[in-house]
Amino acid sequence: PQEDVLTCFEGIGAETEWNQCLNIMFAPCADQDVGSEGHLACLSAERESWRFAKLAAKKDVIDRLTEDGMAELSGLMLAWPEFVQDKCNAVGDARASISREAADLGCQVSEYALLTNEMTACLAGRSTEEYCQLKAE
Repeated sequence: PQEDVLTCFEGIGAETEWNQCLNIMFAPCADQDVGSEGHLACLSAERESWRFAKLAAKKDVIDRLTEDGMAELSGLMLAWPEFVQDKCNAVGDARASISREAADLGCQVSEYALLTNEMTACLAGRSTEEYCQLKAE
């Protein structure tokens, strides 16, 4: 499933769309009632799974970056947690009538998945981000 999400992300704008990727990303929790205890537990588990995937991808990227790339990534990663917190708080607030906690967790899942995708794209040579300066092999 994570690989399916990452593959979907790669195709956005060509053969896939964001909503298709969201459907794949949240399929493991789709059978739960939104905001229920089971749904929140499922989203929490998905967030942890993506967090670990992000950490693994980040480690692989760090091992391959130049010093300049590492400095750029370090700055981005310092700002990332606050960015995610602010964005996901806003998403939660906007969806408070449905389930603030589910919206916040879903946002976090998406952000971890997107960052994992970016790290994977860097390693594969598809990233255009400034940090993605890989050492010559």
